[in-house]
Amino acid sequence: MPKYSIETAIIISIVVYLILAFIGIKGIVQIIIMGFVATYLTKPEKTSYKIGAIATGILGTLFAFYSFFTGPDLPYQLPNALQLGLGVAADSFFTIIMAIIISIGIYVALGAIGGYIAEIFISDKKPKKQIPKKHRRDLNRIEYF
Repeated sequence: MPKYSIETAIIISIVVYLILAFIGIKGIVQIIIMGFVATYLTKPEKTSYKIGAIATGILGTLFAFYSFFTGPDLPYQLPNALQLGLGVAADSFFTIIMAIIISIGIYVALGAIGGYIAEIFISDKKPKKQIPKKHRRDLNRIEYF
């Protein structure tokens, strides 16, 4: 099992996501595989389903910001803005915020499923290695005089 840091595993899983898109594997399976790869590539001490959720959450956020910069398909005849009113703009703003929250939530949930599958795949009924704790400094000094 590779032992990468969390950040490196997330970047590698995003690259795997792009490779899967070129191969032709798309949709929910692609997101679950991305969460699986991100969790599988991390160090055994830090392996958790949350890493897959974080990786896909980052990808969902990137897609949300990308969609702000791409133009929509507009009809040939645009309506007059003065006739629509301010209510349409407020309603559209609420709709876009809810769409971002829901889409990122779906990405995180699917990544967590992939991470959980990776945890099941990795674990052989062995306890995880614990990260060694640092010794605390105390005020009890030994005098050598």
